[in-house]
Amino acid sequence: MRKLPVFILFAISLLFSCKTDKKPFSVSNVNFMSNTAGASDSVIKMRIDLDEVVLNGIEIPTKKLTANGFFNFSFKIKNTSSGTQVFFYKFYYQNETYKFEEGDKLAGENFYGSWENPQFIFKSTKQLAPGEEIEIRDSFRIVGNPRDERAFYGSDPMKHIVNDESIQSTINYIKTIPEWVNKITENARRRKISLEEQMYMDALWSLNEQRERDSTYNNRWKRNPRMGVYKFLLVITNPEDFDVMPAEIKDLSRKTTDNNFINPFSYFLSDKPDNLKYTTIVEIGKKLQVITKVDFTKGMFINPLTLNRVGFTKDYYNADCNDSIDKYKNAQVELFIHNINRDFVLHNVPELADVTGENFSRSQYEAMIKKYTNSSSLVNTYVNVTDCPCKNARVNKAENSVTLVNPGNIAPPFKKEHVGVNTRIGFTYGKFRAKIKFPEMLSKENVWNGITNAFWMIAQDVNSDWNMRRPCNAEVAYIPKQEPDNESSLQRSRKQITYSEIDFEIVKDSKFWPRTSYNKSNANFQEDNAANNDDIMVTCTNWDMACHEPEKFSIGAKQFEIDGEKYLFHRWNSFYKALTTKIPVKHDEIFKKPYYYFEIEWLPEKIIWRIGPEKDKMKVICVMDKTISAIPNNQMVMIITQEWHNQEWWPTAPYKQNFIPFPKKDIIGKVLEIEIE
Repeated sequence: MRKLPVFILFAISLLFSCKTDKKPFSVSNVNFMSNTAGASDSVIKMRIDLDEVVLNGIEIPTKKLTANGFFNFSFKIKNTSSGTQVFFYKFYYQNETYKFEEGDKLAGENFYGSWENPQFIFKSTKQLAPGEEIEIRDSFRIVGNPRDERAFYGSDPMKHIVNDESIQSTINYIKTIPEWVNKITENARRRKISLEEQMYMDALWSLNEQRERDSTYNNRWKRNPRMGVYKFLLVITNPEDFDVMPAEIKDLSRKTTDNNFINPFSYFLSDKPDNLKYTTIVEIGKKLQVITKVDFTKGMFINPLTLNRVGFTKDYYNADCNDSIDKYKNAQVELFIHNINRDFVLHNVPELADVTGENFSRSQYEAMIKKYTNSSSLVNTYVNVTDCPCKNARVNKAENSVTLVNPGNIAPPFKKEHVGVNTRIGFTYGKFRAKIKFPEMLSKENVWNGITNAFWMIAQDVNSDWNMRRPCNAEVAYIPKQEPDNESSLQRSRKQITYSEIDFEIVKDSKFWPRTSYNKSNANFQEDNAANNDDIMVTCTNWDMACHEPEKFSIGAKQFEIDGEKYLFHRWNSFYKALTTKIPVKHDEIFKKPYYYFEIEWLPEKIIWRIGPEKDKMKVICVMDKTISAIPNNQMVMIITQEWHNQEWWPTAPYKQNFIPFPKKDIIGKVLEIEIE
């Protein structure tokens, strides 16, 4: 338990000479954020500074935004009692855009705080004589982990840096332990990879595990401030009320005996405790609205922990894309490396074609099926990831953009190669909007080129307990991502896990689901001519990990009304970990323009997907709320990818991945902007 400063203990010992319901002080001239541009506005709008926040967490403001790197505030307090008095004050902030309402049982999850130094429980005035008035001048800033929770402590990010030297040193150590080598050999055989690759992965695991054991450093980036609007409270009190105020309200890092936090906004504004007779609560009229924008000019980091493989070259490393300390500290994006699911083998036709630029025709596709359906000459491989980091994902500093390239093939061995980029700064809730020029997906005859374009979000650091989702209170709770899609996984669900994911995926598919997904009468089952039309499906998915807690948890294709609109949701079975909708959009609407906008608005109890040609011309295409799907509450990062999905994943797709030739030419997309508000 944290000790109170001596001056507060002294002040608490003071007693009023007489009890009265009249407050022994008055407060006036309250002025918040007086040192900001637009200080006279009722809502101060600010684009936050993301420099160095990857390791330190978001700070609002920084010295780039105010001269001292803090918000200033002041107020006057006057002693209206007949005796000399000391008074106490504390301010609180709370994100108002992404919160549970005050009084809600989950309001303790809200992002709120006070001074970042937890030693400041309340601050005191000097002793004021009767009738004496003084002006209090103070400052604050909004930072990550505002309640100083030990769950978000970890290692100093500059202490456990993974590089070539530390990896090789760990491999050398592993080779001295026969039991470990035997286990690596068995895992390599089971996973169908080389011994060298499995040993490299074990070395990375070991280095990461060493980092996870260290919990001495406040990793404020693990609970970053939310974007949106902030509200402020100023609480002024006297020793008598201070003494009866709950310890969890004075010290926000403390929990109640039942292991819950008390939201101060709920306590002061909803509960309105009647035992605080002499406390003044000032709801500040001025609010703060913050947004942010990812800066691609800071470069791209190549993270050895996610690269997770041997046999790659650094030949394409350059000043803007590498694994240096500078990029580790400052780059706001990194190369995204897909996990290759070796349960799905690509049995691809051994052909090359310019599947994006030229008019790959229906007759050519049908000829592939006829020629290779029972052929022994198919190329049996997996969808690949790059072995040349920085070659196919490139920063354009002049344009402040990132170019993504699925490389074409010249000679065997032919490959279909994923490409992607992810942000490195995590957020909980927000409007995540991306301006993207995705590559075209259909030929003139509406034949699919095999690419799935995606803008999605995934839990940050899925292997660490600091980023757990809230408990799923159902008999079938969260089914971990690694569990197989079968009935047995229902018995292995967990109350809490770290994995979460929210997706936009654009595929060439039917707008209807298979007959087996509808009710027994098949009354709602329909078919379309998806092979011929120029529709592509913009799919919206929430990976709720099969948590059965939502009251309308459903299986198959079911229609529900949300916010006055009807949507057809689909889940394959009771153990399937995601809920999806498919929305048909004309191919040229998205792909024949210089760019297109995609937005995921992630709220505490709802997710809204929007698309549109301009930021101010976006339309809602899907909404999911807590009644049909478990809404995540952990911290996530954004990802933009151009992928080759296995054909088994979309059984109603009119064109099958295995019969689409390998690309002869590069398939190029561009990420032009990412904003969070």
